[in-house]
Amino acid sequence: MPAPPRVVHVDTATQWRGGQVQLRLLVAGMVARGWPGVVACPEGSPLWQALGEIPGVELLPVPAGRSPRATWRLSQSGADLLAAHTSHAHDLCLPLATPLVVHRRVDFVPSGGFKYRRPQAYACVSGAVARIVQAAGGRGCVVVHDGVAALAPMAPAPDGPTVLAVGARVAHKGHAVLAQAAGLLPGVDIGVAGDGPLTFPGLRWLGPRADVAALHAAAQVFVHPSVEEGMGQAVVEAMLAGLPVVCSDAGGLPEVVGDTGIVVPRGDARALALGIRRVLAGDHPPAQAARERAQRLFSVDAMVEGSLALYRQVAAAAPGG
Repeated sequence: MPAPPRVVHVDTATQWRGGQVQLRLLVAGMVARGWPGVVACPEGSPLWQALGEIPGVELLPVPAGRSPRATWRLSQSGADLLAAHTSHAHDLCLPLATPLVVHRRVDFVPSGGFKYRRPQAYACVSGAVARIVQAAGGRGCVVVHDGVAALAPMAPAPDGPTVLAVGARVAHKGHAVLAQAAGLLPGVDIGVAGDGPLTFPGLRWLGPRADVAALHAAAQVFVHPSVEEGMGQAVVEAMLAGLPVVCSDAGGLPEVVGDTGIVVPRGDARALALGIRRVLAGDHPPAQAARERAQRLFSVDAMVEGSLALYRQVAAAAPGG
């Protein structure tokens, strides 16, 4: 069997969010399967530190954001294929002739143009994201769901809310809508775990937490009110924990929960409040059905194998591949 291609992953972020979690899982899975594990990312970033704990991973330092120096560094990396994991990484790879796969996790509508026509393929976290990329001129769009492992069970957190949201405190996560819904649910304790600049009255802000499993154990409802969402790892974690989910219909969220959760129109605070009230009253799909769906569709092994299949396909189609 021929040696696997040298895939160089590119991630220019300095934060630790869902995309970086997935890249770490992917690279660990590649190394375990005998593939090179090569990642270009900012030195000292959370991703750099996390990958440094995996034996056999090769780290290439590049500046954060958009930098011509990063493009030059990638040109010297010996890559058979580049895999871009952030928008800036996508930009940095455009001038190079190396085959390019872009991992796309967001569902906002891009402007299109050369940037989106240049990659040979896209690994999209949901069908919703794939359709958006195709409309912008992207080719070779393949759905590769994020891989999500169940969190280790923990005792209920003493400060855990009845209704729990987990996500960065940024506008597209829809916490403004959740705050409006809270106003329609007097006496209901609604808490948000996550870091970021935004807060809204009526919600309890729990900050970044390393004990999300303990918050799951304390909660009765998991709510995810995003106005934009490629897939929603936090929703899958809640499903695996057996926590009933109420989410918006943004992006790939309806694909994630299927008929095992309550889906409401994005931006609709009244519908969100009614969904939460339904779950608190015990009117929700069986938690076991949600858990089984999450285990079947969103395993880490499926994410790794789907990504590697796409890399093989693109590398084989390249000149000399």
